[in-house]
Amino acid sequence: MTDKILIAVAPSIPPYMARNIPGLDLSPAGIAEEVVRAWNAGASLVHLHVWDERGQPTMELNAFRRTLQLIRERCDIVVEGSTGGISTLSAAQRSVALQADIEMASLNPGSVNYDTGVYVNSPDDIAYWAKEMACRGILPDMVIFETGMIANALRLAEQGWIRPPSLFTFALGQAGAMPATPKNLLYLSEIIPAGAMWGVIGHGGSDLRMSALAMSMNGQVRAGFEDNPYYRPGELAKSNAQLIERLVRLARELGREPATPYEARAMLKLAPRTL
Repeated sequence: MTDKILIAVAPSIPPYMARNIPGLDLSPAGIAEEVVRAWNAGASLVHLHVWDERGQPTMELNAFRRTLQLIRERCDIVVEGSTGGISTLSAAQRSVALQADIEMASLNPGSVNYDTGVYVNSPDDIAYWAKEMACRGILPDMVIFETGMIANALRLAEQGWIRPPSLFTFALGQAGAMPATPKNLLYLSEIIPAGAMWGVIGHGGSDLRMSALAMSMNGQVRAGFEDNPYYRPGELAKSNAQLIERLVRLARELGREPATPYEARAMLKLAPRTL
């Protein structure tokens, strides 16, 4: 399946950004609807944060379970929970999604400047998340904002907390972190272990450009309102599905067929799952 590509959707746009999108529903039902539409458009994986009925970040596990229930009643997309979020929360509070029935979770192996603030991921917290994922059989998706985070992730693998296949996602273009350039993407893709899978997230409006590069380099891609709600500068996307549809068209033009959720699970060595 070397010509197959994983296309992920990230619909959980932060509330302060969502204020600029009229009528957007970030409740569990609204998020689930966006996920199902993106799945129909060709997404095989979804990255989810924990939002409550008002579309606000929450530590309430039931809100996340409700979102999962509504998604899985209608589609078989691979579900990745987030362990990101507000740095002032405890490691357990930031990773409530790990207690739900998810298959993957994001793991940020280091701290980084983030716009005007600092995105703090301490060594103790990183170890906590990695161990929780290992104990629960959840595959880590290691989100890399800076080069040193790869070394941090490799140390976790040496300690036995991360199992193959290793999956790295390069988050480029965030203000204060590594710029979204072809040279940086190439460099990062070349210094991870041989055989590891990788994908890209483009911040600051670089999502489409980075996705096109990754597709040409046998990488995986992601789109969604969390990363960039604009279809083009000044024009909001109609839905997350519209952003996924564009990536599907581009992938096929480049000779890469989007993986189904079944194929994605095989690529990631996850247990099969059906509706």
